[in-house]
Amino acid sequence: MSEPSSELNPDTLEKYFRSGTVTTHVISGSPEVLVRIDSPGQKISLLTRHTGMLQDTADLKRVSTGLETRNGDEWARITVNARGMYAEAYGLMLSIVQAMHGGATFAAATSAAMTNMKALLAAKPRISEEKQVGLVGELLLFRSLLDAYDEYTVVDWWLGPLAEERDYAFPAFDAEVKTTLGESRTHVIHGAGQLEPNPGRSLWLISIQLTRAGGDPKGITLPGLIETIRGRLTTTRERFVTFLATEGWEDDDAAVYPTAYTFRTTPAAYLVDDDFPAVTPSRLLAVVPHSDLVSAVTYRVDVSSRTAGDPGEPLTGFISAEPAQEA
Repeated sequence: MSEPSSELNPDTLEKYFRSGTVTTHVISGSPEVLVRIDSPGQKISLLTRHTGMLQDTADLKRVSTGLETRNGDEWARITVNARGMYAEAYGLMLSIVQAMHGGATFAAATSAAMTNMKALLAAKPRISEEKQVGLVGELLLFRSLLDAYDEYTVVDWWLGPLAEERDYAFPAFDAEVKTTLGESRTHVIHGAGQLEPNPGRSLWLISIQLTRAGGDPKGITLPGLIETIRGRLTTTRERFVTFLATEGWEDDDAAVYPTAYTFRTTPAAYLVDDDFPAVTPSRLLAVVPHSDLVSAVTYRVDVSSRTAGDPGEPLTGFISAEPAQEA
């Protein structure tokens, strides 16, 4: 498929990189330039008709160049691993086009872009600790579910990476997984809609308490947990990897996430009902004038003193026994 360059902006880039497909977009007519977004591979490529040399990219792990044939013609290509940096990678592609419009050859334009890429990668931030811990919690539940259910079902249940309001959507109810390193079950809630049950669906908050494991060989690390789950998947493995990429995970960065965790307590589930202390759009509407003008609501809720419950399968096993460590 081809679309004009005006279709590519930060919002649509995110959509295309999450689509699970490969799309091609025309971003220049003279010289003719295409941008290809590979959602499964989390890569973005720029292609133009081959007229000269290619820049050597052997010293850059995230960047490659090459030739390919399109409709009988030879095209030059530069491909960038765009995991966690969609807008930045696309910006590099636009800088190549701008240089070519100014008269630079494809080789010269890509050389300048790769210099910028090196600086960009050097400054690329890690996944924040809060996000790491949250992802560990979601994946601990994912791993537990694989013990009793097939991989297709578990991957379908997991909505977190798809930027849905819920982390998991089970047949009979929804679940929001919250993980903390604190001594109390105090969790950060992002957005007024995060604990707003969907119509006709019950919502449960799954509270996971972890603590840093130090030198405990049975501690849970984010890279180890990802590798364990990936090793148990077959045909859904690529889908799982794509989901992780949308969370900012990259295999090449595994060494920068050495922290190991262990369970502080057994996970617990809390029904988000009318008595639950949640800030929701409907409650804001009832008490805050012009509540539609309120945005970016973030708050903490401590469920330590509340009575935990059992939402039933498929979560009963996860909240009724101490889950295995070792990941």
